[in-house]
Amino acid sequence: MTPSLRPGSVAVVYGTRPEMIKLAPLVALLGDSATLIHTGQHFDAELAADIAADIGFPPPDEMVEVGGMTRAAQIATAMTGLEPYLEKAAAVVVQGDTNSTLAGALTASSLGVPTFHVEAGLRSYDRRMPEEHNRVLVDHLADTCWAPTSGNADNLVAEGIAGDRVEVTGNTIVEALTALLPPPEERRSRRRHLGVDEDHYTAVTLHRPENVDEPDRLAAILEMLGALPLPAVLPLHPRTAA
Repeated sequence: MTPSLRPGSVAVVYGTRPEMIKLAPLVALLGDSATLIHTGQHFDAELAADIAADIGFPPPDEMVEVGGMTRAAQIATAMTGLEPYLEKAAAVVVQGDTNSTLAGALTASSLGVPTFHVEAGLRSYDRRMPEEHNRVLVDHLADTCWAPTSGNADNLVAEGIAGDRVEVTGNTIVEALTALLPPPEERRSRRRHLGVDEDHYTAVTLHRPENVDEPDRLAAILEMLGALPLPAVLPLHPRTAA
């Protein structure tokens, strides 16, 4: 148990694959102080259970089912489902910019429970993105904003968030990557399987709706990748495959 924290007193709210990956190092540090609450935003096995198994993420202690709903319905349903769990918490941790993140922060704020935002201060300045709305709202709701970089912290202060609510922590994805990186021989074996040479390929991920939902735009991106002077390795997201 983390010193000064009673078992289960920190509610960790998440609902998607990226949240699990980026929260994993913090969940490991919290140990039995954490209560894991999954909103069910990602419910497909490839984006939920399979990912959790791959990274060794513990199973959730509580579930709220919001998968497949509209954005408004996800946020509203998650808030209603989260309330009985969060009202018992000493603190709430949320990560990133998902609908689950916003639902967790809104519910904790309404209950007066201290809220901590992992990966605070990121900005795209593209208001067409629902994620941009989510991350801005969560930063202004959070009692403590854990910013990965000093630039992220500057974004928060520029928006009027008090400096004593901002801490520069580094990015948990670094610890997550280090923990999951295969040993050198396995990496060599995977490169041989893919037919690429060390330091002579690029890894690509495509899943944002604005990039993959329009066939012409996706085709243009793939054509540009194909024109690169080195091969591109593309782990295929289910949305992109569809």
